[in-house]
Amino acid sequence: MKVLQINKFYHPVVGGIETVVRQIAEGINGRDDFVVDVLACSDRPGTPASEDIDGVHVTRARSMGVLLSMPVSATFVRVLKDMHRGYDLLHLHLPFPLGELALWLIRPRRKFVVTYHSDIVRQRPAEAALGWLHRWTLAHAQRIVVSNPGIVRSSAVLRGFGQKCTVIPFGVDTARFGPELGSPDRAERIRSQYGQRIILFVGRLVYYKGLDYLIRAMRDIDAGLVIVGEGHLRARLAYEARRAGTGDRVSFVPYRTPEQLVDFYRAASVFVLPSVYRSEAFGITIAEAMACGLPVISTELGTGTSFVNQDGITGFIVPPRDSGAIHDRLKRLLSDRALAANMGRAATERIRASFTLDTMLYNYTRLYRNC
Repeated sequence: MKVLQINKFYHPVVGGIETVVRQIAEGINGRDDFVVDVLACSDRPGTPASEDIDGVHVTRARSMGVLLSMPVSATFVRVLKDMHRGYDLLHLHLPFPLGELALWLIRPRRKFVVTYHSDIVRQRPAEAALGWLHRWTLAHAQRIVVSNPGIVRSSAVLRGFGQKCTVIPFGVDTARFGPELGSPDRAERIRSQYGQRIILFVGRLVYYKGLDYLIRAMRDIDAGLVIVGEGHLRARLAYEARRAGTGDRVSFVPYRTPEQLVDFYRAASVFVLPSVYRSEAFGITIAEAMACGLPVISTELGTGTSFVNQDGITGFIVPPRDSGAIHDRLKRLLSDRALAANMGRAATERIRASFTLDTMLYNYTRLYRNC
């Protein structure tokens, strides 16, 4: 069975959706009789490319750049029209308005499924104007996959399509992320550099992550905050840390590979994802941290951030934009080692029971076959 995944970008572009697309492509390609290819756009102006990456055939349409976090490509529709007849099933990842428009224009005879990752939040005027296109896409999709039941209940876009939705949670590769993995020596070197007690964040430095609220929560916290990731807000966040008087305890670290990242999870005491908008539909780094035995502080957004993390069991859930609540939960976890350890163990158990990569891939192969 030949499947074409369609997304705005692909590896080496870093992002939660791009990670999931890559996991599906690499994990299912070659399994049984599956061939999974990827069509995406270039994230910068330049010539189109067709290449094999870790066994996955990837086609990138020429792009004129990125506008409002979306690629601008005059050739994408034509590329998809030329390619789609060679596949048994198309798999579109949303949000990606250009991908939806291409399907609407082509009206493919091939069946297609949609993974609905998140609502569009920041570009609400554009989202309102695209309502008709979303309705067409969701109405014609065979199935709509979501990562958690909360998004079905809370998304205005999905209203009326609940019967078509299938919940397939994102999964963690437990062969890469676990409390017993990584190097104790490397973890200790990380502590010697950033402090014996580390509060960790991993992700892009973008508006919806709410990092300024975490930085403000660091007042009188006897620990270091390590922010692993990159993004256009780095300079502003560094300024915010200096202004809050916590600049000496906030460190910015560039992206790390999974092999390097597991050592940061191992070195840390607490993981925090302080996201403030529904653009944070799941929070895969929450699941990675939990797999590594860390208690988690996350925010209640009506999405997967409070589906994976369980308040009072695997960590704490706080209201968004509430530095005081983050501060109080940090104090509690850092002062009560037994509580933090118990929550960390419960976190690992929850991931291994319900959120593994193998389970996610199995559910997607079953979905493909049933369409």
